[in-house]
Amino acid sequence: MGLFDFLFGSRSASKSKSLDDKLWMTRQAKLNGIREELAERSASGSTEILLVAHFADVLQDLHAIAVEQPDLPVQVILAKNALRESMSRANLDKASLVDVIVAERHPLFDEDDKLIKSLQELPCPVRVVYHLSLEDPLLAKFAGPWVTSMLKTLGMSEDKSIENKTISRGIKEAQKKFQQQALRTNEADSAAEWIKQNLPG
Repeated sequence: MGLFDFLFGSRSASKSKSLDDKLWMTRQAKLNGIREELAERSASGSTEILLVAHFADVLQDLHAIAVEQPDLPVQVILAKNALRESMSRANLDKASLVDVIVAERHPLFDEDDKLIKSLQELPCPVRVVYHLSLEDPLLAKFAGPWVTSMLKTLGMSEDKSIENKTISRGIKEAQKKFQQQALRTNEADSAAEWIKQNLPG
């Protein structure tokens, strides 16, 4: 800890809290889990809830979830626009609390890191959680049948997520590996399309 952080507090440590990834067996189970989390967060005093996607296809899924809850203080946004849109639409101050539910991890670690750093620019505490599924293109790219078997022994079922720091760490390591392998970084409408365009086969 540096002298500035000691005297004034570390901004990222005090204002942003990243929760363990929630890993689901299927895409549909993940979307149901996001619905449940949205309801829980809205009941816990959130000033604003952001449903965040990296790609357009997942953004569409999140819009469908938000429409089901028209009375909740929820925004559906792309990760690259998270800071700008949350600052422009919500009247946030130090007493506010923003919950961020991210529905996928980007194949590149730096893209998720940019999202977290941008959210730390908000003037209030932020809680961030990622929901993933074994059917996500990123997971399918590096996780074989043995991973599914291992997760089932840990208690994973169709309607139950796994939250495990080792798994979260493994996903981040895979992202960093893909970052080293990426041939280019063309934008795409889905993670599957992005992987096809930018990573070696």
